[in-house]
Amino acid sequence: MLTTRHHDLAAAFAATGRNHPYLAFTLNSLCNLDCVFCKPRCMPDYGHKDRPLTASDYAAIAAEAGAWKIRKAHCSGGEPTLRADILDVIAGLADGLGPDAAIGMTSHGNLRRGLSVEKLQRAGLTYLNLSLHSLDPERSAAIMGGGDPRLARATVDSALSLGLRVKINCVLQRTYLDDAFAVAELARELPIAVRLIELQNIGPAQALFDTEFISEAEVRDRLHEWFANAGEVPRDQLGVRSPGRYLSPEGWAGSIAFISNSSCATCSDANRIKITPTGVARPCILHNRDIPLKPHLAGGTLDDAFAHLFQAMLERNANDAWQGFHYVDYDLRWDRMERPEGTPVLPLLPVLATDTARPSCARPATGER
Repeated sequence: MLTTRHHDLAAAFAATGRNHPYLAFTLNSLCNLDCVFCKPRCMPDYGHKDRPLTASDYAAIAAEAGAWKIRKAHCSGGEPTLRADILDVIAGLADGLGPDAAIGMTSHGNLRRGLSVEKLQRAGLTYLNLSLHSLDPERSAAIMGGGDPRLARATVDSALSLGLRVKINCVLQRTYLDDAFAVAELARELPIAVRLIELQNIGPAQALFDTEFISEAEVRDRLHEWFANAGEVPRDQLGVRSPGRYLSPEGWAGSIAFISNSSCATCSDANRIKITPTGVARPCILHNRDIPLKPHLAGGTLDDAFAHLFQAMLERNANDAWQGFHYVDYDLRWDRMERPEGTPVLPLLPVLATDTARPSCARPATGER
């Protein structure tokens, strides 16, 4: 039950004009693939020996979030579909957030036996983000450490046939640039959004960055004919919130976007409350305002936990530290990072310098303060 203080806090956040937050759950660190820029199996906490949240925990968190007018939850991993209780998790989130909530998931689309898009949709899933970096099976396996892009494509078709919104995440690498362009061209015939994502100089991708990084600006130059008469997709067609700027080339059924955390600072766009598999909620990357939710689940005080999160986001609104830095959440997904309370998380990554007159960020800022 929200108190007057809680309602006042929610109203103060709404008065800032910023987009309302949503819940971004990392359900696990397990993955049966091994993408070259992610490599979760190399991480010291791979598999989470500590105890992850249960389906009933997710339902309780969502019910409290719904009282704070949060209407979106997104699930990622690892590979979230590897959880045996994934349908219960999705159903709990949908019930907790209430009617018309957006419940989404990021997956590689190679669904395990016994699981289908139809089952996920019946549980409450409303949109699906798929990781797809090449349409060629051999080249895709070289990037993702296995899997089959044909299965991912079938997952796309199934999702569209069921009325789910679909986005495709494709990481840009110089060696596989033509592969990324082929993936992007799926939006020519399909009503999907393909998000071309800049490589980030973090984690396992550090070994690739110097040779494989290619900026949004350079890719736009190469695809200038696609964007010559492209129209911008209104944000109300994209859901509660989506970073980047979405453009629909003339005559295309879908759209293309860039997620450019290496050349365009996006911290001001961030409105996610990250929640790790063990239930640590993280409202900000720059300063540690983390809060473990398990004690509040046990004590029936989730309202106080959400008050802490909203207060932290309010205070971030007056924090200029995000200007010129990136919203890098690589280490915020899981539980491995030691974060001394109230101190900046280092190292922060500055916007990449450019040696030309053109700024490396080729688009205007889209975030609200």
